[in-house]
Amino acid sequence: MSRYSISDLENLTGIKAHTIRIWEQRYNILTPQRTDSNIRYYNDNQLRHLLNVSTLLDGGWKISKISHLNQKEINQAIDEATQDSSVTDLAITASINQLIAAGLEYNEALFEKAFSSALIRYGLKETYIKVIHPTLIKIGLMWGKVELIPTQEHFISNLIRQKLASAIDGTYSPPSSEKTWILFLPENETHEIGLMFAHYMIRSQGQRVIYLGQRVPYENLKSVVKSTNPEYIQFFMVRHQNQKVIETLINTLSEDFPAITKVACGVSPSISESISLPNTTFVNRIEEFTSLFD
Repeated sequence: MSRYSISDLENLTGIKAHTIRIWEQRYNILTPQRTDSNIRYYNDNQLRHLLNVSTLLDGGWKISKISHLNQKEINQAIDEATQDSSVTDLAITASINQLIAAGLEYNEALFEKAFSSALIRYGLKETYIKVIHPTLIKIGLMWGKVELIPTQEHFISNLIRQKLASAIDGTYSPPSSEKTWILFLPENETHEIGLMFAHYMIRSQGQRVIYLGQRVPYENLKSVVKSTNPEYIQFFMVRHQNQKVIETLINTLSEDFPAITKVACGVSPSISESISLPNTTFVNRIEEFTSLFD
């Protein structure tokens, strides 16, 4: 089971560490465990409980009332609150927290419930923007911790990939546009959820997609580009932010394919701001990303 510091709880739930400590003393909301050196820490169950508390707080509940609810009552209160179509922000918060909780406990049924509810309410595009993307950011914070079990991230990421793959398959029809995109991840990248969402968005616009996926050797990419003559090449840098590696890749793409528009997603601004090349676009914000396909 994973271990979280009180600052981790603050980052993941939005509740200040000082407030959490007060609630522990006044309402017995959480009971931290202690290491041998007397440092407090929290487990997955406690994080999941605090995520639920955070959802109800956003729905206007008072902590004094939440503290008297058992888990079944908390779940029921969240369900009732999120069924109200007027409480959009609460529904988003609840969906994000439920997806994270699903990953913590390997609970596919909870994932299906949260994802389906968001999909009905927003459609896939807005579900990705409002729910999936923020969830992945929070999971990324958790994954960066040594104490987090990597399989929890893998579990939730694989479920999201399954949903995106199904949506991509459902959008297929002969392209109505002659524009062609090549989508790939460089050799040191494996996190393809953003790339899959791009695939969905581009197909939805009736444009042709050549999806190469993870860890594509550069020589293989060159061969595909020369044989398909695309208008766009798009790739993501998610976890590996080595400036020299990124600069080398982008400079090489620019030299080899000067007339093709290159779209680099996820590159740290501290790196992208030092690169200025023709036909090269850097995308770092979700709004910039989705605007590419509007």
